[in-house]
Amino acid sequence: MENGAKITDNQRNVLLNRLHRPLFWVGEHVPREIEMEGKNVKLHEIIWEIINKTSFSTKDIENIELFLSLLREKEHEYERSLEHNYISYEEARNLFSQTAGIMRAIMDLVKIEEETKRKNVQDTKHICEGVEEKEWEHFVKDIRKDKNREK
Repeated sequence: MENGAKITDNQRNVLLNRLHRPLFWVGEHVPREIEMEGKNVKLHEIIWEIINKTSFSTKDIENIELFLSLLREKEHEYERSLEHNYISYEEARNLFSQTAGIMRAIMDLVKIEEETKRKNVQDTKHICEGVEEKEWEHFVKDIRKDKNREK
């Protein structure tokens, strides 16, 4: 392919379809840096620090949720650019790699967030000794619903 040639519709569709395959992000590299809200963010370093942290406070989880939201916005921005912008194939491949890396970062953070939330539920379970498992799960679900209504 000629260097700098514009991406064809077929090439664009192949890249977009790859982004939506299950587990395609496995093995992708988290970008060293990305721009978020006008600032250069050392994404790789941040993700590395988070995934190697041994415990998380409630505030940490809130910060991870906020960061996840920002990363999802960036991922959607990149995907829209890949889908609609008039760019070269090389630019499209680079955008694909950046998007895939961001999706990898998102998956890493989601896994940590889910495990930490699950652990937090288990840590508080001892409070209700003698309560059946189904009752406990129902109780926790009700608390979460009430908490979400307050927001």
